[in-house]
Amino acid sequence: MNFIQNFRLPIRKSVFWPPILILVLTLFASILYSGIFEEKMKGIQAWLLQHFSLGYSWLSFFMLILVLWVIISPLGNYKIGGKNTQPRLSFLSWFAIVLCTTIAVGILFWGSAEPLSHFLFPPSFKNIESASSESQAFALGALFFHWGFTPYAIYTIPALAFGLLYYNGKNSFELGLMLRPLFGQKLPRELNNGLDMFSLFAMVSGMAGALGAGILSLSGGILHLIPNLSQVLVQVFVTFGIVSTFILSASTGIEKGIKRLSLFNLFFFLVFVLIFLILSKGGNFIQSIFLGIENYGKEFLDLSLQLSGKGNQWTYDWSVFNFAMWMAWAPMAALFLGKIAKGRTVREFILVNCVLPAIFCLIWMAVFGGSTLEFASLNPSAYEKSFTENGPESIIYLLFQDIGFENLLTFLFLVGMFISYVTAADSSTEAMASLSMKGKTKDVFKVPSGIKIIWGLLVGAIAFVMIFYSGIDGVRILSAIGGFPAFLFLILITLSLILLSINPSKYLD
Repeated sequence: MNFIQNFRLPIRKSVFWPPILILVLTLFASILYSGIFEEKMKGIQAWLLQHFSLGYSWLSFFMLILVLWVIISPLGNYKIGGKNTQPRLSFLSWFAIVLCTTIAVGILFWGSAEPLSHFLFPPSFKNIESASSESQAFALGALFFHWGFTPYAIYTIPALAFGLLYYNGKNSFELGLMLRPLFGQKLPRELNNGLDMFSLFAMVSGMAGALGAGILSLSGGILHLIPNLSQVLVQVFVTFGIVSTFILSASTGIEKGIKRLSLFNLFFFLVFVLIFLILSKGGNFIQSIFLGIENYGKEFLDLSLQLSGKGNQWTYDWSVFNFAMWMAWAPMAALFLGKIAKGRTVREFILVNCVLPAIFCLIWMAVFGGSTLEFASLNPSAYEKSFTENGPESIIYLLFQDIGFENLLTFLFLVGMFISYVTAADSSTEAMASLSMKGKTKDVFKVPSGIKIIWGLLVGAIAFVMIFYSGIDGVRILSAIGGFPAFLFLILITLSLILLSINPSKYLD
């Protein structure tokens, strides 16, 4: 009886169904008109990135400046939930969940592939010779820029605004409340539902695209280790394993499954880095950190404001595209990150959501990016051939091969990919369920499991259909296009947080 009651889902129909219908139509279009559909989607994406390129870059830069201002502003002393509120999570658990929610599989996949791309194909506006010491330094600086403090500021601003206004203002669980300092206490229902619907769509399509890429990467890695296995059966097994694990984790709640899996994921990251450093004999790890920081500082203003790279294809393909993807996910991620920060001060929030994750990513990128560049500089033609013929996903395996412990490192890498996607997906599922739920729960940390299971199954089904019938590129591009409404929304959220930081007592007391 309890099982049946769990599936009487209290959903907001105007928010729950439209994203699903749009994605189903998108899948049919991508299957029936695969070439035309993907071409049109790429055209729309290119148009948005080119015409709003400066907007994405300048907003990202300004959000980082706003984070610095909030630290020293009167708002920095405020506690999310009120001055007498106690945290629900320990500091370590909180940091582990935040880190694993935001990085997903990005640092694993791009830690080697991105710096190699900048090393072999540096932007024309820099006038740097390919595969040179100058391109190596630029590659680390650009890598630190794309995975450092700026992207985490994109997450921090909306998450902080939501956490403060949701708990301190005792508001309902909806994205529109982040705009109340700007537009007043109550937004029109149509606007609230529209914001929630578009954000859900961006999150679901992004999760499905990421899951599809994760299934292909994991399946490819398993087949790399055991070539005789059936590709279809491996993909079925990987899909079932990922979806069932993150549904189970999300269903047990934030303080059980999500917390435990995130702590395990953090521990695994640390062990993996340590093993990699031992097996690779450290490489030039320390040198890579200092070289990366030095060139991060040199390139920061130029890349942030497009001082020399405006209108360049490299800028569209890397900086603008990366920040558009972060922005597409930011509003939905904000719901979860804001919710779990109850009982923490604003300065603690910025430390855990921006400063510490960025430092972790920079160290990770110095280890794997620096090692890749070190080996690639010894044999650039082999790495370029692998990159162009086998794709960026092949680079990490080539690196493991050069180090000399290919099977062990590949196995650990695949385990890391699996855990990382699951820990990011379970928190995203939690946020999607909270947003699409009608009414309130007695405990905001506990959302009905039935809604989480439905979202998990839908994401898994969409990803599986994409892999076998239409490919993942169309829906992944659609997710990036979904970053444009999020870009406009984030402009308004940034303005709201400015008002909140100038006069917090007006909106929070």
